Amino acid sequence: MPVETQPVSASYDATDTTTASDMSPAEPGKGSAGAARRVPVAMLLGRLVAIPVSIFAVATLAFWLIRLPGTNAAAAIGGEYADAEAIARIEGELGFNRPLWSQYTDFLAGLVRGDLGMSYFTRRPVSEEIFGRLPLDLTVGLLGLVVAIVVGVGMGAVGAYYRTGPADQTTRVIVSVLQSLPEYVFALVLVYVFFYVLGVAPAPVGQVSMRTAVPDGATGVVVIDSLLAGDMSTFGRAAQQLVLPVLSFGLVLSAVFARVTRSQFATVLSSQQIQYARACGLTPARVFWSAFTVSRTAVLTTIAVVTGAIIGGGAIMQKIYNLDGAAAFGVDSIFKFDLPVIQGIVIALGGLTVVAFLVIDIVILLLDPRVRHKS
Repeated sequence: MPVETQPVSASYDATDTTTASDMSPAEPGKGSAGAARRVPVAMLLGRLVAIPVSIFAVATLAFWLIRLPGTNAAAAIGGEYADAEAIARIEGELGFNRPLWSQYTDFLAGLVRGDLGMSYFTRRPVSEEIFGRLPLDLTVGLLGLVVAIVVGVGMGAVGAYYRTGPADQTTRVIVSVLQSLPEYVFALVLVYVFFYVLGVAPAPVGQVSMRTAVPDGATGVVVIDSLLAGDMSTFGRAAQQLVLPVLSFGLVLSAVFARVTRSQFATVLSSQQIQYARACGLTPARVFWSAFTVSRTAVLTTIAVVTGAIIGGGAIMQKIYNLDGAAAFGVDSIFKFDLPVIQGIVIALGGLTVVAFLVIDIVILLLDPRVRHKS
């Protein structure tokens, strides 16, 4: 006797990965929609509390590591021709002759007030020095992150969808090449090819050349300030100067997104849910989007990891392209042994990394009901 089958609903959603074990009776008065929208307040509060704790840990490490036995900041500041009397005078002026614990407590007290101290060389507040340069780091980093996400997710998704095909083989070769090159090596290659050989890119002389008039602005980023001022000529020149730095960041880091996306996509595309979706007659575009929706949590987690790499790895890139960002300023301060600036750079970049992880956690909680359910 033939078995009667029911017609398949065309409104099937391939992103629904709920199993029978996940289905439990709802509490009286609470529907499944309300449970899906439940926000884990305790988890969010825990993340918020972790921010000052993490910054305190980073500040403590920054203070003590640069004061390890064998380092003499006063001698480094005085230079190789400074005699013992000059070094002692510098130690007295900067407070190096006080007990370390007293210096540490004063440092923490200033940190609570938002006072990072004064630079030994510029004699300006460290907070002004850092936050006046930080917008450039954020601009290049965010643009590089966008390039990394678009290129990396695109290559990974295409490789997984056409698995073992020519497109997959091509993307895997590209990812292997990008992953084997350090960022600074790739940056030097781009400068050599596009500036020196082809002559299609401007010289790596900073945000703009010295002959270009820079409009006054609050951010210190020429491409943003010129756009806000309506100076499109300067905006075009500044945008050209940022093309290679952004590509240097984005293309190298896109390899990380490509590998994660391909692995996640391949798993989702071979799952029973996607096979059933194809059997229902869903279009390839709908199947592709459904697989991406399931895989987006892994992509978001990768963004948090890559953000830390962008924040921490920008110093050498900025030196190559002569960009006066906070990271490059930190490198110069290390060679000068400008302790307040070094501490401030570590705290600022560490704090940005912690905040980036918090934002990614919140986005994942809002987009993925499975995470909200488990929390």
